[in-house]
Amino acid sequence: EEDRTASRAVHRSPMAWLWFGAAEEDDIYLDDVEPPFWETDVVTLGERERRQANYYEGLQPLWPRLGQLMVMAFTVKGVVHALENFTGKKVAGTSQPNITLENFRDLIETALEYARVQSTDVKLRRTGDPSPVTAHPGYEAIVHKTNPDAPFTVVLDEEPMTIDDVIDILKHRKRVMENCARREKLVKAVVWWRVGKPPRVIREEVWREEVRLVAEAKRLGNKPPRSIFGTDMESEVLRPVENDKRQEMKVTLEEHPAGLTSLNWPEEHETWYNQLLQHELNRFELELSRMEYTVTMGLKVGPDGKIQRRRKNRVCCGAL
Repeated sequence: EEDRTASRAVHRSPMAWLWFGAAEEDDIYLDDVEPPFWETDVVTLGERERRQANYYEGLQPLWPRLGQLMVMAFTVKGVVHALENFTGKKVAGTSQPNITLENFRDLIETALEYARVQSTDVKLRRTGDPSPVTAHPGYEAIVHKTNPDAPFTVVLDEEPMTIDDVIDILKHRKRVMENCARREKLVKAVVWWRVGKPPRVIREEVWREEVRLVAEAKRLGNKPPRSIFGTDMESEVLRPVENDKRQEMKVTLEEHPAGLTSLNWPEEHETWYNQLLQHELNRFELELSRMEYTVTMGLKVGPDGKIQRRRKNRVCCGAL
């Protein structure tokens, strides 16, 4: 079997040949070039892995500690940024740099180091100890570990994440995005159970219920019920129901003029980084598709983002 890194011809799709014509002089062969990382199995699931069922319900956080979630979200963001701005030898006939597996691992390593710095630079509000959520049995809150000497800085785990951990997340990105969405849905419900739903959400729910009752009354030929909007009952109905009162803590006057501050719940921190991780994984998927499409179609994209026209000189058909 031939070595994958040996000299190999550039194969384009029939549509690419139809659109762009014959190959240019420097587009015919690649000598001793490693394949790009997206042509390997490092970010592609096998058939068996793709068929595995997903039993995650969102009751447990994606990672036990908030610091782990922050590092992974910032790392994926850094990887996407590095892929978008990577410069180097291009795949023949295209404007896409040839990002090998070694290059890809180097990008992840750099992104991991920077993500740990970013995570410790973020200043988070003081967080209270969450009480059990009776409305959602089995729910586990994420742990926000801080240092008493630096209460606004998250403490990262002693065992740092590795390059292989990040690659595993990127490989299973679709499942992780699905898990982020499931966890985010439950986290939002828990936050609303603790501090109460926002008035706009309550207003919409009440309005939808009134529309349903009016439609049912018309169907049965009954008198439509009276709306609570514009009455003395509106403010009472739209008032949020708080099941877990915010904890308070005495602080210095330099931190807060009142000498007292309200504590956040850990879910209010977690939701930001669940959304960030889901968003950046989606960006990674789009960037991967863009690179694959550019190579498959043999496109050359200029700095302005427009596809450049091919040069007129062509190689003789006999040379192909």
